Amino acid sequence: MKFDIIGKPIFAGTEGMENSANRKSVIVINSLALVVGAMVIGVGGYFYLLTSSLLVLIPVIIETLSFLSVIVLNSRKRFVEANLVMLVAHCIFAVYWSIVLDAAISTELLLAFLFLIIFHLSGSFIVYKEKKTIIVCLTMVILLTISVHLNRVYHAITPLSISPSVQSTMRGITSIAFLVLIALIMSTYLGKIQVLLLSERQLKEVSERKSAFLRETFHELRTPLNAIFGNAQFLQQRKQNYELPERQEVENLYAASYIARNIVNNVLDMSRIDSGKFYVLIKEPFNLKETIALCVAMNSYLAASRGIIINIEYADELPLAINSDKLLLTKIFNNVLSNAVKFAPDNSLVLFKCYAIEEQIIFEISNEGTINPEVAGKIFDAFVTTRSQLSEGTGLGLAITRHLVELFGGKIALKPNDNDQTIVYFNIPLETATDAVNTHHAFQYRKNCFYGATAVVIEDDLPSSTLLKKVLEEMGIQPILCKDAQESIAVISENKPTVIISDLNMPGLNGRELLGIVNNHKELKGIPVLIVSGDAFSTVREELLEAGAAAFITKPVHFKELYQELSRQLPLRYAAV
Repeated sequence: MKFDIIGKPIFAGTEGMENSANRKSVIVINSLALVVGAMVIGVGGYFYLLTSSLLVLIPVIIETLSFLSVIVLNSRKRFVEANLVMLVAHCIFAVYWSIVLDAAISTELLLAFLFLIIFHLSGSFIVYKEKKTIIVCLTMVILLTISVHLNRVYHAITPLSISPSVQSTMRGITSIAFLVLIALIMSTYLGKIQVLLLSERQLKEVSERKSAFLRETFHELRTPLNAIFGNAQFLQQRKQNYELPERQEVENLYAASYIARNIVNNVLDMSRIDSGKFYVLIKEPFNLKETIALCVAMNSYLAASRGIIINIEYADELPLAINSDKLLLTKIFNNVLSNAVKFAPDNSLVLFKCYAIEEQIIFEISNEGTINPEVAGKIFDAFVTTRSQLSEGTGLGLAITRHLVELFGGKIALKPNDNDQTIVYFNIPLETATDAVNTHHAFQYRKNCFYGATAVVIEDDLPSSTLLKKVLEEMGIQPILCKDAQESIAVISENKPTVIISDLNMPGLNGRELLGIVNNHKELKGIPVLIVSGDAFSTVREELLEAGAAAFITKPVHFKELYQELSRQLPLRYAAV
């Protein structure tokens, strides 16, 4: 019964409310109205006994009814009006009591309480999207505060005549009342802060679990996808041996597996960004023109399957070599290029322009066709995409690209034009390389291009090891296969291979432990170790490179990437470039 008397007013208006934030706001307002109303009756009644003045009794009754009306309005689902009455009542009666009681009330505590309650109620108006009401209320509070101070100075309204002893008693009681009310309001915020901190911890745990799930799932997905994409590359290289219908089937298989590879990479990149594990720029001197040409070459297979040509315009004033992060720039180029190819019409042109303005490098990648204006404004947001002929996509590529461009201190946007084209342009700072840069002019490996080299291949997945064996043999490298890293130590020591290619995650001795053994072995530490893995999280890549890995190649393995890494690591006498 007691709970019904107190509980019904507190929960008035919350019936059927699904939004927990709105529900809590109504409960807090109702509770404050009850507490303040009870304090007004108690303190105001005592003040009336001390003064026997109707100037105390009548306002006490009106103020009490005002706070009770707040609960009534909430019970009728008129939440904005309830908050407004609460705010106006506090403001008006705060000013009234400070004028009438004068020195019998602490102006400082009154104003502190007033501003706190206004701040609290303003939050409720934000929930109900009443921004104009907030501005009006704040203006009213400022004006009322000024009027209180002016009355203290000029005594436009004469306060009640109260003896010093009664004034002291009343001042003490009102100070305690204000402090209690301030403590009550602050306690609600402390509760909210604790809830927010708990929610933050829970969200962090969910994010970590999601990342772990994605990591394991996509690692498992990459292994069979590696076999599909690898065989698609072999078929693509030999498509001239097939009839026209079979060639189209090969091109479709290659395009589909290439897109699947990009989707896996983009999901993992977005998961990394969402979890707060941002990329860090690692600058090095490299040949920019060559890097662009390599990215164009890698995207040309997919483009050629639909009759699309990718051209490059590299401005003469640009240096060939710059100092920047090659890996992240390559990600940016591939994301924008693959997007341009995906949405370009068949038998059209994609143009990659690169030029300099002042101390900035400007990149423009254009394709024929326009983007829906509704989509264009948010094309760089996550999960925004349009349909294409090959796939709908995840809508993550350009969102990741924007994040990467901003890491360089640049901007990415759609460039307006009147030629029915989509032009994505972005910029990065121009920093000319001063150190020597190694160049590799061949982007496509040829048969026996590394003739005479040997490689120990450590891979426990049979399709993956078979693919590596096949592609290495075409490059002229003699592969020696091992199923686990423990067995490979003896094989490496006996054969002294030119290069070691190892999977990262294997039973027994994993690739990371193998790397430590090789790098600490007197006779083996000069042999480059290439780690090939489906674990594509950048933190893993960075850890292994710091531990001494010569390169980190993600599954599904692109043969051109493998060739590029081998051409960097093998002695020059092997590389027939």
